[in-house]
Amino acid sequence: MALKMKAKPFGPVYVIFDGSDTFQYAYKDVANATPHPPVNSPVDTMLASLGSCIVKSVQWAADQQKVAPQPFQVKVEGLKSLDLPGRVETATITVEGAIVEDAQLAEKIVKQAKSVCTVSNSLTTTVEIVIDAG
Repeated sequence: MALKMKAKPFGPVYVIFDGSDTFQYAYKDVANATPHPPVNSPVDTMLASLGSCIVKSVQWAADQQKVAPQPFQVKVEGLKSLDLPGRVETATITVEGAIVEDAQLAEKIVKQAKSVCTVSNSLTTTVEIVIDAG
């Protein structure tokens, strides 16, 4: 009989950009945002680092396009691999909010941000980014 394992979810961790130079972080509930990344587990801290890097990279990419990003937040969720070695197999980053009014430009900015994000580029994890401008 084969042993069935369930993939363990991590997060969500939120990184909130309000237009200033500082970020707010939240674990599971954005209503409980603080100026510090979560320390519930090393994986949640890693997800916060990934989210922070994406937010910084979005700021940079928007600057390259000569637009100012509107306030937005990213939600980062991880899913642990079912096989060994233990690791986060997939990280999903959802950009929540309209970074800029032009949806096509927002997609371009997010794509460029993903390509320059040092943290995501350093992971051997599949990192997916979803835009929810809703």
